[in-house]
Amino acid sequence: MKILNLHGFMGEADNKNCKALCGLFPAEDIISPKIDYINNSPHKLLGEFSEMVDTDDIIFVGQSLGGWYADKLSRRFRRPCVLTNPCNYPHELELITSSGIAPEFVEQYREMSANDKNERAYTLCSDADTILPDNYSDCVSLSRTVTRVCGSHSTIENVGEHISRLLTEIQNDSLLLFLGRGSAFADEHNSAFFTEDNELVLLDCPATSYQKVKKMNWEQYDNIYILITHTHGDHSGGVGTMLQYVWFASYMKKKVTVVAPSSEVKDDLILLLMRIEGCEKEWFDIITADELDKRWFISAVPTVHVKPLESRCFGYHLNVRGNNVVYTGDTATLEPFRPLLKSGSFLYTEAAFYKSGVHMHLEEMLDEYTGLAGNGVHVYLMHLDAEEEIKKMTADTPLQLAMLY
Repeated sequence: MKILNLHGFMGEADNKNCKALCGLFPAEDIISPKIDYINNSPHKLLGEFSEMVDTDDIIFVGQSLGGWYADKLSRRFRRPCVLTNPCNYPHELELITSSGIAPEFVEQYREMSANDKNERAYTLCSDADTILPDNYSDCVSLSRTVTRVCGSHSTIENVGEHISRLLTEIQNDSLLLFLGRGSAFADEHNSAFFTEDNELVLLDCPATSYQKVKKMNWEQYDNIYILITHTHGDHSGGVGTMLQYVWFASYMKKKVTVVAPSSEVKDDLILLLMRIEGCEKEWFDIITADELDKRWFISAVPTVHVKPLESRCFGYHLNVRGNNVVYTGDTATLEPFRPLLKSGSFLYTEAAFYKSGVHMHLEEMLDEYTGLAGNGVHVYLMHLDAEEEIKKMTADTPLQLAMLY
């Protein structure tokens, strides 16, 4: 992993964030340039910083005005950022506007400043910041998490400990990344992925996920697996296209392995992929979960969802980078997954705002989810049918929405 560290408006390349990072990472993994903010436009600087990104595994760290740029890079590259007292609206800060900076640069800051939340942003906000004294509320509206800390604008007490904690939080939140976390009628359907042993593993593949995966650097992986939970279209509708795309885009050198949770679902998938989608045998391999011999895989977990797919709906029990991961898929009950959970586990589970009988109703499950989190289980909510309402319901709880890629 690499770190791109961006200092503040009047700061230095070896600022306190950089010194703290050097205590956590090898020096060669930290990029911390000296930045001339006054004589360079935001557009130019963002271009220069983007050229410094030479790996998918990067985290952006920014102090004050550097935080503004770290946030932009985080959104552009879909990677996490750590922000310390970020200057969210540079065009409103007199320290910057009266510095001699070109008016057109100030206007660019105004036009480019964000007004929506960055779910990959983790922010530290000082309690004695006299430069940005009213920054906390803005940070709350723009960041995934905000932590109140002791210190001034440029000096946060024990900053290394705080950054280390946030990096652990980022690692936890990024264990599974979601290509979409919506239910059947959402714009982006529920699907996640992880990488391990140079393999790309997808959990379901609706059409909305295929559109994102094809833009990823999927060619770098030795193998691609798609673990299917059930055959509803919002979970399997993109599999056929994915098989065809990978086969032909790799010039017939790479094929996808489709993993069915049971022999019955395997038969259904063969019918779907070959008779309905028209896929050729040579484009893919298909196996059942009990044939999958990978250290990241433990088992398929049968569950209850809809009557027409009785005994054909599953979740998965995984070992992702040494972590106990439980992925419920679509389910009306947590019952088969409870025995798999212990302190330190990661639970990715359904959360429906509307009661249907075939999905887990958040109002009924909220106390149990919160209790699990209180007992050390990392609980992430997915397959969301009314995301804004669910955010309100979980605002004062330790529950998190599954992190989007």
